[in-house]
Amino acid sequence: METAYVGRFSDFLRRHGMEGVLVLAENGKILSANRAAEALLGYGAGQLMNLSIAELWQGYNGSSRGAADWTRPHDVELTRRNGEALPASVAVAPLEGAAEGERLVSFISRTDQDRLDESLRHAQRMAGIGTLTAGVAHELTNPISIITASCANLLDELNDDTLSREDLAQTLALIEQSAFRCARIVDMLRNYAPNSEQDDGAGDNAIAITSPSAILEDALTMVEQQFRKQARVTMTAEIQPELVTLFCDHHRIAQVLINLLLNARDAMQPDGGNIRVHFWIPKLDEEPALAGQVRAGMSAVDDLFAFSVADTGPGIDPRDMGRLFEPFFTTKPHGQGTGLGLFIAKGIVSQHGGCIYADNAAGGATFTVVLPRKQ
Repeated sequence: METAYVGRFSDFLRRHGMEGVLVLAENGKILSANRAAEALLGYGAGQLMNLSIAELWQGYNGSSRGAADWTRPHDVELTRRNGEALPASVAVAPLEGAAEGERLVSFISRTDQDRLDESLRHAQRMAGIGTLTAGVAHELTNPISIITASCANLLDELNDDTLSREDLAQTLALIEQSAFRCARIVDMLRNYAPNSEQDDGAGDNAIAITSPSAILEDALTMVEQQFRKQARVTMTAEIQPELVTLFCDHHRIAQVLINLLLNARDAMQPDGGNIRVHFWIPKLDEEPALAGQVRAGMSAVDDLFAFSVADTGPGIDPRDMGRLFEPFFTTKPHGQGTGLGLFIAKGIVSQHGGCIYADNAAGGATFTVVLPRKQ
């Protein structure tokens, strides 16, 4: 029996140096204790040996401890040698390979547990900051690339003395638009910052009359530089004639479309393919799949508009469907995606009271956004 549990016990201690660990006989007598247990309970070396666990843990019932529900930590009060209560998190499990009825009791003070939990949360926050930093860079790369390229073109034309007033005006307008896009992206990301004091909803002063053609034009302008490098990628767009005006945050909805266009382009690499963009007024009684998404995810089901981005790539793995809009989830090779594009798109759509979903109905992947025409 001694040999059977000592190896397991020693290994446990190496992995749980801050935890108190006791080995109990079937009758509750303490057979062994580590230094952490002695220190937590206020006993000297060897003083816990042969004590009954009932002296430390009132109400201990050997017949019930060690059941499946006690293999997970429970909050209890242990009694220290000086009579003080020790709030602790305790788990009990059978000791495999030892004599029948022997159990392993592990515990940690709630103060230590809280400190460990906070350390873990801090580590997670720091890891999240690193990932979010990469995500911010990902979202800002597009407009910054446009600004950089436009400035380089201006300098070249100035040096060659070939710059016309018209070209200057167009290039400066593009730079201004891209700079404004950077500011909007930063503002958008602030809405996802923990404990942000800003309203999570789309700002009232950003809601204005716009049109699907204006949103599409802005989005295409912003992705033009990226798509020029992909000669095998073509694009078609269709806007239902009856869909003339919208009432939304133009720049944020354009950002959603940009994210979906870039996602579609990446999905078709390296072979290329076609991207189809479609704006329309949905008819729920004629579009059951869309109607199901709307009724499940939106409070308003009247006076809607929708747009979709469909590609001719391989489609979405059904196993990934449920995780597409999770922050930092990506199916792209390491270093080529941060998993923030779709997450941010979903956040913007939700803030507008809409829904976004994906399917493989058209062969490749199709992302559909449905929004109220008025906010």
